[in-house]
Amino acid sequence: MKSDLHLHSTISDGLLTPTELVQKAFEAGIRIMALTDHDSTDGLAEAIATAGNYKDLTLIPGVELSTDTKNGEVHILGYFIDTKSDRLQQTLKSFREDRLNRAKSMVEKLISIGYKITWDEVLKVAGSGSVGRPHIAEILAETGQVSSIKAAFDELIGRNGPAYTERRKMDPETAIELISQHSGIPVLAHPREVDHLDEILPSLVTSGLKGMETYYGLYSTEERTRFQQLCEKHNLLATGGSDYHGPDRAAECDLGDSKTNLEVGQLLLKMHDELKI
Repeated sequence: MKSDLHLHSTISDGLLTPTELVQKAFEAGIRIMALTDHDSTDGLAEAIATAGNYKDLTLIPGVELSTDTKNGEVHILGYFIDTKSDRLQQTLKSFREDRLNRAKSMVEKLISIGYKITWDEVLKVAGSGSVGRPHIAEILAETGQVSSIKAAFDELIGRNGPAYTERRKMDPETAIELISQHSGIPVLAHPREVDHLDEILPSLVTSGLKGMETYYGLYSTEERTRFQQLCEKHNLLATGGSDYHGPDRAAECDLGDSKTNLEVGQLLLKMHDELKI
């Protein structure tokens, strides 16, 4: 039995509906899971209802926010966030609208430099979910215009790519405070991808960061040891997850294969109970 505390559905940029994701998670031996779609909590009601059909399966409500520092992006997960807050939902809506406009701009830039892609194609791939860069990358890869989804990011739509478009910036401290103000537990996602982690971590902790993904994806034993030590140094909860988006969608790790044991999820549940006291 295991935990997976970082999962995406069709509500953002995943391939599986919330219902399908819950079903496959249970089949994979996951007993504590979290749905953490980008800038949206719209899939949580469906996921929670589906999870209720499975004995011994706990679904933790979550969200993932993208933020910026001077050195690059930092993603913050928010667990147990109050989804009924009008203020929170308006904030998330504005983030999704910004993602949409950013994606449109990237498509226009790609067309201007000779790539064959249309906005209608992007919308079709995104379906009912929130449009994001992975949808653009998927089209470029599937049409053979780049060698892979990763190559699309590295060569075209990543921070230094010719089709990259900036979005409205929010710093990680603000995201942490937003999550905390709405009864959530803020956790730093995939820390290996955070530039100058040791430099910025104290500020994040001061702002209210409660945990960090240590058992993430296919991180090596050495990397996990390093992040575990940082968690101990800063009194953070070591969490983990696969960051699963669906079969073959920019996933280095399959559903439930991040080696995040059941106790990790139990400790997150315990923290939530203690913070409510």
